[in-house]
Amino acid sequence: MTEPTSPETPSPAPTPTVAPAPPRERRVPIASMLLIAVLLFTFYGVFSFFTSDSAAQWKWAEVVEALENDQNDQAKQLATEALELEPEDPQLRLNAAEMYFRLDDETEARKQIEEAIALGKEKPQVLHQAAFILSRMGQHDGALFLADKVVDLAETKKTIHLHQALNQRAYTIAMAAGDDEATPEQIEQGMKDITRAIDMYGHEATYIDTLGYLKVFAGDPEGGLHDLDTAIEFYESRRTKMLQDLTPEQIENMPKNVASLDKQLKQVLSVLYSHRATAYEKLEEPEKAQEDRDRADAYGLDRKRGFW
Repeated sequence: MTEPTSPETPSPAPTPTVAPAPPRERRVPIASMLLIAVLLFTFYGVFSFFTSDSAAQWKWAEVVEALENDQNDQAKQLATEALELEPEDPQLRLNAAEMYFRLDDETEARKQIEEAIALGKEKPQVLHQAAFILSRMGQHDGALFLADKVVDLAETKKTIHLHQALNQRAYTIAMAAGDDEATPEQIEQGMKDITRAIDMYGHEATYIDTLGYLKVFAGDPEGGLHDLDTAIEFYESRRTKMLQDLTPEQIENMPKNVASLDKQLKQVLSVLYSHRATAYEKLEEPEKAQEDRDRADAYGLDRKRGFW
């Protein structure tokens, strides 16, 4: 919305020789115009606040707060109210699926996932998030079916970059392999997918993690360890640099934006360390594997909460 501007000052008319000059045009004071603009902006803001979509989002914020305070029954009630406000929002359905999975109600979680897929069957992000929840629930066949659909959308509809879709499918296969639920053919497909993704996009750290993790299950744990070391080094270096830039006082009382980024980096690293622990286990180095498992747990590894 652009700021209101005052009307241009009209050019003075030439003074007539016979008729008297017309009365000057009355101009709306700029203060009045600004007041009107503020009132209209306020009205629009209030109106937007009370739309069903925004009301549902505010309601979901209450769900998150209730969950964080272990008020699970209240969280479920608030979630029901949010869905009643916006029943055809696939993202809200996925939020509900995450909540029910976290609360060990996989039946209701699966119901919400199915609703989300029906509402967003042509939306790659919806399908990917649904697949990720199914993977963490151990329902890998369903997750892989959705991952195939995302790749198809990338190739036919161009609604997601192909390298992203390929990485997502490769990682879905890797998660299945981590649960001993992937066939050799699927692992081979995952290796092809992630290799293509890297060829297209370059050596992005998360893609290198996917490649390394798949190598562990493809019979190359040493190669996998090398790639996982590379991915871990990238994120640890980024975290170290961020902390080095802080004063001792800031480290003691970390600014909110820095604390938030630090938490996110540790959550990513928790997943990478868990992957490297698997590589060390394959290489029969149990002490190093346990060190990485402990570090992953300390950094917040949590299958239920999506850090997996």
